[in-house]
Amino acid sequence: MKIIEWNSQGAFRKKNEKILSLNPDILIVPECENEEKLKFGKLTPEPNDFFWYGDSPNKGIGIFSYSDYEFELLKEFNPKFRYVIPLKVTGENKSFILFAIWAMDNKENSEARYIGQIWLAINYYSDFLLNDSNTILMGDFNSNKIWDYKERVGNHTDVVDKLKKKRIFSLYHKKMQLEYGKEKHPTFYMYRKIEKPYHIDYCFASEEIINCGFDFSIGEVDDWIELSDHMPITIEFNKIYQKEIVNSLSEGLRSKFEKLSPVTKEKFGEQIEELINQAKLTDKDNSSERIKNERIKIIDNAERIIKIDEIIGQIK
Repeated sequence: MKIIEWNSQGAFRKKNEKILSLNPDILIVPECENEEKLKFGKLTPEPNDFFWYGDSPNKGIGIFSYSDYEFELLKEFNPKFRYVIPLKVTGENKSFILFAIWAMDNKENSEARYIGQIWLAINYYSDFLLNDSNTILMGDFNSNKIWDYKERVGNHTDVVDKLKKKRIFSLYHKKMQLEYGKEKHPTFYMYRKIEKPYHIDYCFASEEIINCGFDFSIGEVDDWIELSDHMPITIEFNKIYQKEIVNSLSEGLRSKFEKLSPVTKEKFGEQIEELINQAKLTDKDNSSERIKNERIKIIDNAERIIKIDEIIGQIK
């Protein structure tokens, strides 16, 4: 299976020929326009499956399947962590969780921008980052250890360490045996200037996937700099096993609520049970906008209870 991530720096509909000539099974494109702008079959070859999320039709994140892989958004998707998109991916005798990432600015909370956003997201989705899971996180992280000094809720090293505890590792660093912050192969050239190189695009994967073997490559600057300030990263996985992936908001909430303190469970028992029951109803329908909005409300209320539990713990 070949997965490619490439931040096209916009206007993917005008640039897709070169990247698609690499024959990706799955393609992740930060700064990608929506389906209406892409005009499948005219300006962009039509994929077998496609998922897009964005605040503007001109710029979001697009995930394309040019093979038999199909995408299903996890019902626990929380839009607070913008552009960290959790997808259940299924193909013939294969299944895994893909987090497609485009780390963004956050003008309302500067400490939750870029890598801070990813830190919050992996903590929220921690139940999917299991030691024996099939998990891949791939995209434009807009981050490097060299910027750990910046004020964030969690820095680059924090994210790497958190994933390491879940037995999830960076494929580039596994292959090249280099320390974080000392990468020798840039994935980004600021303002498309050769003298401003940075390594900010990554692919992390579960240890079980890594142990089956993989190949990793980064596009050459001379081949891509005219199209984008980012170089594509290409991963070819030798094997991915099929594992059961439960896509259920109610089960996800139940798992989170089980970790609450006895005091919180006793105080908010009725509200907790009501939220789980509401989530069960939304689990049956994944299509309508009303259900999606209802799901977000349920997640917001659940997070309030979890936050109260944290405060109680701090007080005690």
